[in-house]
Amino acid sequence: MTDHPINPAQQQPSSEARNPSNHVPPPIPIPPPMPNPYLLPTGGAAAVMMPNTSRGLYTAAAVINWVVLGLIIVSTFGIGIIAAAWFIPMTIKIHKYAKGPYKHTSLGVCTLLFCNLISGILMLVDDSNRPPQPTAAPQFQQNPLIQ
Repeated sequence: MTDHPINPAQQQPSSEARNPSNHVPPPIPIPPPMPNPYLLPTGGAAAVMMPNTSRGLYTAAAVINWVVLGLIIVSTFGIGIIAAAWFIPMTIKIHKYAKGPYKHTSLGVCTLLFCNLISGILMLVDDSNRPPQPTAAPQFQQNPLIQ
């Protein structure tokens, strides 16, 4: 065998010392899965919700509107600032609605007609992936004077 003396501190413990009375270690707990933030249960079915982030095509439409407005102003030597009267409010609305989950078809059509053809088309294409805005039914109250 070997010429080296065996040190008792370096010896491996027996299998009984390592695992007394055949003790099985407890299993490692597995955390529950994280809920999907884009799914919201509604009446037994799941509806897909849009994340509250900026949408790509709406944001692209707004950036194109800003660029076109700048080009109009520069190309008309400043007279095109009149176009800012409708470009700026519509572009601000596009930025605002880019974060929302609902369709804004009327804004897309107005952008198509009055601002920029490409921006309007981008908004209408993105509207096809969005649900319509829910409308509340009118609430009628009975007039207390009429009985």
